[in-house]
Amino acid sequence: MTIASILIVRLGSLGDIIHALPVAQALRDAFPAARIDWMVDARQREILELVPVIDRRIVVGTSLTSWPKLVEAVSAARRTKYDVAIDLQGLLKSAVLARAAGARRVIGFRGTH
Repeated sequence: MTIASILIVRLGSLGDIIHALPVAQALRDAFPAARIDWMVDARQREILELVPVIDRRIVVGTSLTSWPKLVEAVSAARRTKYDVAIDLQGLLKSAVLARAAGARRVIGFRGTH
């Protein structure tokens, strides 16, 4: 499979995002021409503005009143048609968002059978 676009899903917290930054760099090293986007909580967006290997930050809201922002984020991700979505959060919310993005392949949270 040729990989032209990758979505990283790691919503927050700040420390967890910082620990996930090497993944973005490793992906850029492995796929230098690929588009690499990151789905992130609105509260953590600013830290990702400092990361040059990320092409786009897709911001999701966290409160119950942020449903429109969540729908907008999923719609933006679906329009990109990612080859791979990587759920680095490992929680139900991030798993749902990674799958809702519509990527051809999703790596991450699996859940129980």
